[in-house]
Amino acid sequence: MTAAAEAPVRPAPARTSRLGPPLSFLRLLRIELRRSAMPWLLPLIAALFWFDSYRPSTGQPPLYVLRTFWNMGQGHTIIDFGPFVAGLAAWIGSRDGRRRTADLVTATARPRWTAQLATWAGTAIWAVAGYLVCTSVMFAVYASQGVQGQPPWWWVAVGATAVAAFSAAGFAVGVFWPSRFAAPLAAFGGFLALIMSSQTGFHDSTGWALILPTNSNGNFQPDSGLLYPWLPDLPIARIMLLAGIAIAALGLIGLRARICGPWTLWLAAAVTAAGVAAAGTAVGLASTARLSADGIVIPALHDAASDRPFSYTPRCGQAAGVPVCLSPSYGRWLPEVTAALGPVFSEVAGLPGAPVRATQVGAVYSSGEGGDGQSMTIGGQPRVLSLSLGNLSLPVGTATVFADQLRLLAVHAFVGAGNGIGTPAQQAVQAALLQAAGVPFAAQPQLLTTNGLPSWAQAASNGPPGPATGPVYAAARRLAVLSPGARHAWLAAHLTALRSGQLTLGLAPTTANPAPKQARR
Repeated sequence: MTAAAEAPVRPAPARTSRLGPPLSFLRLLRIELRRSAMPWLLPLIAALFWFDSYRPSTGQPPLYVLRTFWNMGQGHTIIDFGPFVAGLAAWIGSRDGRRRTADLVTATARPRWTAQLATWAGTAIWAVAGYLVCTSVMFAVYASQGVQGQPPWWWVAVGATAVAAFSAAGFAVGVFWPSRFAAPLAAFGGFLALIMSSQTGFHDSTGWALILPTNSNGNFQPDSGLLYPWLPDLPIARIMLLAGIAIAALGLIGLRARICGPWTLWLAAAVTAAGVAAAGTAVGLASTARLSADGIVIPALHDAASDRPFSYTPRCGQAAGVPVCLSPSYGRWLPEVTAALGPVFSEVAGLPGAPVRATQVGAVYSSGEGGDGQSMTIGGQPRVLSLSLGNLSLPVGTATVFADQLRLLAVHAFVGAGNGIGTPAQQAVQAALLQAAGVPFAAQPQLLTTNGLPSWAQAASNGPPGPATGPVYAAARRLAVLSPGARHAWLAAHLTALRSGQLTLGLAPTTANPAPKQARR
């Protein structure tokens, strides 16, 4: 008894933090990564990704901006991952509640919030890694197919953040409503949110709606990553929104968890407030966005260096003796462009205002998806035809439509019709020159209704394509039947009046009177 009483008293072990050392969290994370059910779902998501995101994009011309507009610009990669990830995350988050083991894990020395964060992190890491692997494989296949331009890396980051946000939101649903219905509820809610975002994107091209993850208005300008850089303004705002949603969801889980110590409650409240603040700030930034020639600009996030076009050595060819120069990204279409413009240049050679050179310029939209494309222009001294190929239906198989569109836009610029449909006389001369350049009258009404042309083309068609009849085509036929020399002389005598809008259909030549007397001399 004496020996026992005189035994030294051992000091009590120091009390550790309730959140535990980082090493313990990493051990929990490693366990969750090994036991996560997400790897079993990834093959199904990858199959959907291939059918919905990759396969439809292969029908587009080999340019990154066109290949990725379907799957990233319209958010199909997020649609393929988001609902499934949210559903499985909800199933994992409700695990303890469904198994009725919540009281047991709450009574352990490890704080419940720490364990839940490790469980969510294991799920999110698998989901984001699967998304990045699918995207990387898709880009690798694009590269092997010779796709031109810069990949939209900012939009890859948006998709990865969106997957993490869906996993956090779904996990929170499982924690708050731990039942077997949590998973389908979270999956359906995620799918519904994405569909509503897409529908809103079809109507709103400005304001806060731009920040929605599947809003495709203004995201992908025609020559983004080709002639000018991808603007990071809108992707940064979306990343802020999605990251804020994820952080707020995780903070709410901490507020609900049964934890000891008021400071941990304050930490969870601060995390939730930070997430809400980040999401609200992103919405506010998006409300200040405006559409520029290069994409969506948010003044508070914009860097003027992003507006500088790429410098490159153009690839040039000859079209009826006129040099035609394109960006190397469009170099594969140089033979089609020169072959299409050759007949037009031959028809107008030597006339006042005829272009002596054709150069590619960046194409722009005046609004979001499906917006009005700018027409080709002729200007400068010497006269140069500016080609905005990004607005056209670039050929994947046959180049007939592409060639006809080039001829239409070049002739439209030559007659001086500008961004409108032109006067009746300008329309008649345009139709006659197209006929001489290889676009018959019968095909011209259909040509005016093809996708990719500026809005004036749709207005000139005046509805569905019909027969090439009426006063305009009657005057065009009178001009078309003239010999090339007589037509050239008539155009030389009347171009000034034609471009100023002073020429009327009554002055169009007839077979009996092909040109004015001064022109016949």
